[in-house]
Amino acid sequence: MENEVLSVSELNAFVNQTLQFAYPLVVVEGEVSSYKVNQGKWVFFDLKDEESTISCFMPIFHLKVALQDGMKIRASSTPNLTKWGKFSLTVKSVELAGEGSVKKAFDLLKAKFELEGLFDPARKRALPQFAQRIALITSKQAAAYNDFISIAQDRWVGLEIVQAQVQVQGADAPRQIVRAIDFFNAHAADYDVLVIIRGGGSAEDLQAFSHEDVVRAVYGAKLPTVVGIGHEDDVSLAELVADVRAATPTDAARRITADKREVASQLTSTLDGMARAVQRDIERRDRTIERVNQSFARLYHGLNERVDRTHLRIGHRIDELVRRARQQVTLQARNLSSLDPRAILSRGYSIATVDGKTVKSAQQITSRSLVMLQLHQGNVTMRRADGSSNTQQTSIEV
Repeated sequence: MENEVLSVSELNAFVNQTLQFAYPLVVVEGEVSSYKVNQGKWVFFDLKDEESTISCFMPIFHLKVALQDGMKIRASSTPNLTKWGKFSLTVKSVELAGEGSVKKAFDLLKAKFELEGLFDPARKRALPQFAQRIALITSKQAAAYNDFISIAQDRWVGLEIVQAQVQVQGADAPRQIVRAIDFFNAHAADYDVLVIIRGGGSAEDLQAFSHEDVVRAVYGAKLPTVVGIGHEDDVSLAELVADVRAATPTDAARRITADKREVASQLTSTLDGMARAVQRDIERRDRTIERVNQSFARLYHGLNERVDRTHLRIGHRIDELVRRARQQVTLQARNLSSLDPRAILSRGYSIATVDGKTVKSAQQITSRSLVMLQLHQGNVTMRRADGSSNTQQTSIEV
């Protein structure tokens, strides 16, 4: 049987189909060399070990760690044969391998984020004083989870902790952590604080928390965020961008919860202080009332004395006025008495009236006139004698 004749393109397609079927995804570890970025869109580099080299290609948006020549990485990729007959790897994601590579990538990304202002303290939010509903991102299988829960529940009561289960290391860890942050962002109104924790490990184990996607997701979290990764000396970029960095997962639990014993002590001290302050206020009030009462008493006594003196002066004045009035009345009475016609009559004088009119002239008396004489004691009535008669009628009224 004759061999089938294939074109170059057909052979390339056949080889690629075979590679895709046999090796849909391979993880290749090696050292980066000849690293470059073309047109700001495509990343090219070689992976090499002591004996071999293979070319790698990837879109720049798939690259979430900082790369340099000399770094050791694990590239999740698919092998393929290019149309130019060159064998290469199309890289889907990159994971750093080795302490040195992790440290270099950390420093490069840190410098990048610092220029962007992601670590600016001015943008960081304060934690709520009494958080009740806590969004927690970690792995339940990690000892850090149990330590966090134990410390948090011992310090405060009535906590509601909702945990999102994620991988905390490995190639898929960044994607899961970002997805968990997105979930809590969508329900931010239901929570008070977001906590991301993981226990200790090597720098390579902890690198998911310095992954660019994770760092930017923490930066964009809608809740006040606490990140506590590894031991106290371990530092991740997610911790630096968080609102609060916790030294350890247990430190994270302490930072988001109030200590019920301290709160009770502070409350007792505050209440005691308030009671003392109220007692001091009562004592000051009582002293003030006493001073006011004393002032009123002095004022009242002074007013009484003033009123008494005023009454006395008024009494004296009235007595003086009455005395003077009596003197005036007596004087006026004497004056009036001297003018009283009856007083004149007592000296032998009389008053003559005719028809009720005082007689001042003899011409007022005719022969028919009835003259009334008013004496000091009694009255005399008489008629004037004319030429034809010497008769005189006299009547005396006493």
